[in-house]
Amino acid sequence: MRRNTFKPDLLTAVRKTVNPNAEYGRSICCPFHRETDPSLHIFENQSWYCFGCGKGGDVYDFLGFLRYGDSWDSRNKEMFREIKKSVDNSEFIKVYVDYNAQTQMPEISEETKEAFLMAAQTYHQALIYGMESGADTARSYLYSRGITDKTIRKLKIGYAGRSELHKKGITLRPDERTVYLEKMKNAGFIKYGKEYFSNRIIFPNITKSGDVLTLTGRALNPAAKRYLNIPNVRKKLYLLELADPEKELYITESVTDAVSLHQLGYSAAAVNGTAMSKQMKASLEAYKKIIIVPQNDMPSMNAACSWCEAIPRCRIMLPEYIDGEEKDVNDILRLEGEHTCGSKLRTAADNLLDCSDYAERVRKKYLLWSKNENQH
Repeated sequence: MRRNTFKPDLLTAVRKTVNPNAEYGRSICCPFHRETDPSLHIFENQSWYCFGCGKGGDVYDFLGFLRYGDSWDSRNKEMFREIKKSVDNSEFIKVYVDYNAQTQMPEISEETKEAFLMAAQTYHQALIYGMESGADTARSYLYSRGITDKTIRKLKIGYAGRSELHKKGITLRPDERTVYLEKMKNAGFIKYGKEYFSNRIIFPNITKSGDVLTLTGRALNPAAKRYLNIPNVRKKLYLLELADPEKELYITESVTDAVSLHQLGYSAAAVNGTAMSKQMKASLEAYKKIIIVPQNDMPSMNAACSWCEAIPRCRIMLPEYIDGEEKDVNDILRLEGEHTCGSKLRTAADNLLDCSDYAERVRKKYLLWSKNENQH
């Protein structure tokens, strides 16, 4: 059992290393993965957690990840000794930490879950029945990616215009409208009077029972950040709740790749980025056969290698089935249709690699890529 003790102040450490304007009770951009919207929250009880990549802990963990990266392990005596020595010898303020008062990660309240479901329903209706040009653009985009009406309806994919939630509120009685908009605000869908997911296609992460775990918005404006997630909510593997543990589970980086695989009849889930959190890894325990489907670029291949370390029992689908201007599964579906895409995937599924063999291939490819880059 951990004992109450005096420790270096977490906020001081954060301010001195990555963000001089950090404050307790607020979020900052995480230094451990790429992002533009703050998702690392600093709690007043001297703990921190990133809702994007899933890293978290105390002041020693924060500085440990800064120094050692993903290899940081607080149980490694040598690593911990080095971090503790460097911090304890610093001029950081020492604070008393009451471990009995340590709070767990906040669970999503029933009211927030209800807000997620209501927002997802509003966005889905806007995509299916919306008459404005933005809804037409969203539908056209999905069709151009090979995503069918059947898939759109099954996965409750939606569209967020500039004021979908406010328009929904107008249809309600004044007292109901106030409650509705307050719920949307508290859940993070409305910030500073503006709708958070404005001009985005919405991918709700749904369960078999119809609940909504969280939502992801894909920008229609090429100049905007491509994907947004609800702030301060743990990312979960997209579509995992619809997957069958008895079947092979295909893990992708992008949401649209997972949608494409689901449409083709595969059990699929998306990390929605390159960082797989400990919670995501834990959620895969029930799945005995896991196949990683990387995109055909170096960042995705490197991410796949890190996923291999997290899930060493998985196997990898080689990207050689992707050719020409195609980058991923959805590109094949978009450019060549369901029949060809399905055929290519079946061929690739017969030629999987183990993690160690895949890592070696990526290393050789990276060396070749680096050599070609230097020659230019």
